Amino acid sequence: MGMTIRERMMAVYRNQTPDRIPVSIYARYLPRGHAERQARELGVGILDFHPLTTLLAPPLHLYPGFLSEVRGADFKIRFTWQNGQRIEERSYETPVGTVTQRSRQEPTYGSDWTEKFYIASREDYRIMQYLVKNTVIQSNESAFPAKREDMGDDGVILGRVDRCPFQKLLIELAGPERFLVDLATDPEPVLELLNAMEKKMDEVFDSVCESSATVIWQPDNISCDMTSPKYFERFCLPYYIKRGEQLHERGKVYVVHMDGRLRAIRELVARTPIDCIESYSFPEIGGDLPFAQARASWPDKVITPNFPSSLATQSREHIVSFIEGFLRGTRPYKTLMLQVSEDLPPGTWSHVLSILCECVQE
Repeated sequence: MGMTIRERMMAVYRNQTPDRIPVSIYARYLPRGHAERQARELGVGILDFHPLTTLLAPPLHLYPGFLSEVRGADFKIRFTWQNGQRIEERSYETPVGTVTQRSRQEPTYGSDWTEKFYIASREDYRIMQYLVKNTVIQSNESAFPAKREDMGDDGVILGRVDRCPFQKLLIELAGPERFLVDLATDPEPVLELLNAMEKKMDEVFDSVCESSATVIWQPDNISCDMTSPKYFERFCLPYYIKRGEQLHERGKVYVVHMDGRLRAIRELVARTPIDCIESYSFPEIGGDLPFAQARASWPDKVITPNFPSSLATQSREHIVSFIEGFLRGTRPYKTLMLQVSEDLPPGTWSHVLSILCECVQE
């Protein structure tokens, strides 16, 4: 009797060989209905996420279980309209000042686009430090077993944690232009905030290590055109080493979402205890490290590539040629999982998943 979908996916995360290469998709990219049922009957596995604790304030998304209490701060959301489009304004009012973010939703894929980051001045680092230090982290462990049971053999529930402090500031709180300039020209308030975030994440990982989740997922979105080798080595590498060692002591698998350009940091990534480089980007979708070079650079790590969305609108023959060529190049390497872990153009996901499943079955 063959493995279940979940068993195949878990074998990959544990760096073992499944009976066949699994194909998986993030739950949020899998619309419900007839086409979804067909895709699952083909053997597509579902990847869903459960926040093991509430997130460091302020969170990027307000999904269930993400929002933490901040002692002494008031959190407010206000909506306005510009040219027929809704703008969301979030504010934290604290005894040391107020920080505000403005964002809008991208119409095609529904992604949030930040128009103004919380940190827009030197003073905002001090206010953000207040938020971090007064964040009340709460465990969401009680809901995890039921969610895992509901998923059953159809996929895997990943235990979600926050981005590492450097990436959270870069992507969510300050944005690359503000953050990288400040780090280079006026580093003191930046470093103080990074230190406060690191200490609060100690509390988070203490709870994560006690959780029943096996696979821990961190959505860092690493790309070395923003996270340079110098900064990766200084800020990210020590963090990954520390957290990886903590998780491995409890027998957990450490998965980090690295979906960008990785060539310049490939040797640094090799020094991390990360078990799985998730959502690896093929050159066809903007990556700069061919898969064969990635495998040679990280022989002890699992790599789960993301299907290039740029190919989704191509002909069946073109997609089959790409996937079959890729799979031929991976032999005899079998610890592999193909993912749909980024947005696909509307109306293409069912077409893509059926082709991927047929290719790995053959």
